[in-house]
Amino acid sequence: MNHPRQLILIAVLTILALSFHARAGDPPAKPNIVIILADDLGIECLKSYGGLSHRTPHIDLLAREGMRFTHCFSNPYCSPSRATLLTGRYPFKNGLKTVLHSRRQEETYLRPDQPSFARQLKQAGYATGLAGKWHVSLLHKHDTVRAFGFDQYQSWQIFDKEGRKTTRYHQPHLNRNGTIIAGEIKDRYGPDVDAEFLIGFMKASAAKKQPFLAYLATVLPHYPWEPTPDSPEKGYRQPSPEHKGDPKYFPDMVAYLDKTVGRILGTLDELGIAGNTIVLFLADNGTDTGIVNLWRDGVEVRGGKGTLTDRGTHVPLIVRWPGHVQGGSTCTDLVDFSDFLPTLCELGQAPLPAEAIHGRSFVPQLLGKPGNPREWIHIQHEGKRQVRNREYMLDHKGRLQRVVALGEKPPATRDPGKEAAARKSLHAVFDDLGD
Repeated sequence: MNHPRQLILIAVLTILALSFHARAGDPPAKPNIVIILADDLGIECLKSYGGLSHRTPHIDLLAREGMRFTHCFSNPYCSPSRATLLTGRYPFKNGLKTVLHSRRQEETYLRPDQPSFARQLKQAGYATGLAGKWHVSLLHKHDTVRAFGFDQYQSWQIFDKEGRKTTRYHQPHLNRNGTIIAGEIKDRYGPDVDAEFLIGFMKASAAKKQPFLAYLATVLPHYPWEPTPDSPEKGYRQPSPEHKGDPKYFPDMVAYLDKTVGRILGTLDELGIAGNTIVLFLADNGTDTGIVNLWRDGVEVRGGKGTLTDRGTHVPLIVRWPGHVQGGSTCTDLVDFSDFLPTLCELGQAPLPAEAIHGRSFVPQLLGKPGNPREWIHIQHEGKRQVRNREYMLDHKGRLQRVVALGEKPPATRDPGKEAAARKSLHAVFDDLGD
């Protein structure tokens, strides 16, 4: 006959065993997802990619603790890039082919019937929040942020109700969940207000133990180039909202971008959720043409924003996911902005949209597996389109060019055989994609 103490011990062990098996059979906890999208930041701006002009310790830390993608490409302007990122579709398919900058474009915007990674993640149980720069519609006319699946948002609204262009840095004109809050933050720095909003969203979601998607589409370091709160000079103000400011402040703005990244990472540590949070850092297009940065071996690289070149479309992509993505690793596969929707859906265990998309997930590469890497990428601005592989680019008029990477000179000789093969394969891509 068993002793009572033995019976109690057996009962406890049985309960623990059942509990263990229940936990083992549960689906893994969905990771939080943080996206930090810089505005006008080519790879030559970052030390982890070979840049020599700026100190970015927090972004460098992400690269040391995560995976650095060496061949991520955007569109050459922000609105088409943001629309492709959000929808998984190229501009000719999602309808937003140009950058929004004028009130004459009020009826040019990304329609809410397009797919959205935020909408898909929301269906999978995620809280969804955005702060910074929406820029796939002019918010004073078409406030579509919630229609694309974001529960909470705060965005710079480019035009006020009188149709005047507004500011994004000092005395920012921000739309918070449909309400303009410019008056109460007139003495604040716009990127700080955005970071605080998103941090508050992250904390509230974590308190409810709800997985979250936090999208910081920061306005930094886009012009107007002017002092940040950390700059020695405090008195400078841009002459008008149309003025680009002074490029000498660009380094200060890159440094403040890095500081903001540090605030986000620090919040994850403070909340004790860094281990179950995926952080993706990238940029919407290359650096502005008014900026020159030093590259490897002291080569000067002028920004190429707006051009269908490496300088205009080659952007950083760094992904950190502790315990899943190997720290200090590198992926050389081609990635374009259509790939983020399926990647985020797979990471968040969310269904893909019913609509057809162009992207393919790079989750396998994040996990150190071969995956299904691309052989080409697609880039577009307005009617200009380009498909390219690692060596050649073919435009919509059938003109073939050799790819010239940052800091490199065009090759002195041609290889007619390679050119013919590239032309044939890239023409086939255009034919498959259609109009």
